[in-house]
Amino acid sequence: MEKAKALAKAIAPSGGTMSVISIGNPKGGAGKTTLALVLADQLSENGVNVAVIDADPNAIIAKWAAKRTDAGNDLPYTVVPRPTESEMIQTIERLANEHDIVLIDLEGAASRMISRALARSHLVLVPFNQSPVDAELAATAVALIHEEGEALGRRIPFRLVRSRDSAAIATKTSKRIAMAIDEAGLPTLPVGLVERAAYRDIYEFGALLSELDDKNTSGLLKAQENAQQLAEAVISAVKEEYAQ
Repeated sequence: MEKAKALAKAIAPSGGTMSVISIGNPKGGAGKTTLALVLADQLSENGVNVAVIDADPNAIIAKWAAKRTDAGNDLPYTVVPRPTESEMIQTIERLANEHDIVLIDLEGAASRMISRALARSHLVLVPFNQSPVDAELAATAVALIHEEGEALGRRIPFRLVRSRDSAAIATKTSKRIAMAIDEAGLPTLPVGLVERAAYRDIYEFGALLSELDDKNTSGLLKAQENAQQLAEAVISAVKEEYAQ
């Protein structure tokens, strides 16, 4: 994963500050919090200085951090519980100046909080489950990104991310959705977040992927491989968008 670390260190889209990556989808259960946890885990595991803003009302990541703290375990990356709307921009800018990458786990419904996060984002990730309903709601998220970009007078780069991706053969439904996305010209991350027990276990046990035991967590190695590939794909997407 040295590749991901090197890429993260090499890009500074905002002329000095490092990358701000927001993760959002208006549908609950789309996998955005899991995506944020997995990315933060894998990047920090490999030396990237990461901060996570937990802007989701459910505060899953903040609760995960509390579990580690209560168990006497160090936090491998900075976790900032839900800031207020008035604090959002200042929080993002402060963390961006102190960290290589800032991940923002956004709330579902459109709000001023989301608007302010998108305005400071170098990349937005839109995870979606491969069902027609989820695909439609992902399209709603993309429309919101475009609207915010128009208001700012700049394009906000984004990538769709397949969530709960099947580790087996793609279904007919997922193939139809993939074809529709391709025909619409929507950029999609080449690596999806595969459905793995390890991703549930890191929250349940307040753990990192590297701390899980394959005797108790099935498919751990495959999950670690998927997490590494996913993190590298995200960093590569930022590099692609801001290549000099």
